Amino acid sequence: MTKLQITLTDEETQLLSMRAAVLGYDVTKYAKFVLAKDAVEQISSIPTFQATPKMEKIAKKAIADYRAGKTKPWVFGNYAD
Repeated sequence: MTKLQITLTDEETQLLSMRAAVLGYDVTKYAKFVLAKDAVEQISSIPTFQATPKMEKIAKKAIADYRAGKTKPWVFGNYAD
């Protein structure tokens, strides 16, 4: 769990309190609700693209090679210049 600490002006607190009261929330719970709702909306707006048949084939081969142990792990910091 992550703790987030923010400082609100009196006006911001008053505005959030009024909106939170309508929903039956306190300011903290309402702020969490707004942040989570915004994050969910942003996830749905992330563009996705259909892979070409060639790219699909390359990806499937790479996955199969990885599962078969044919790939080397990349460990940061263990390589000479």
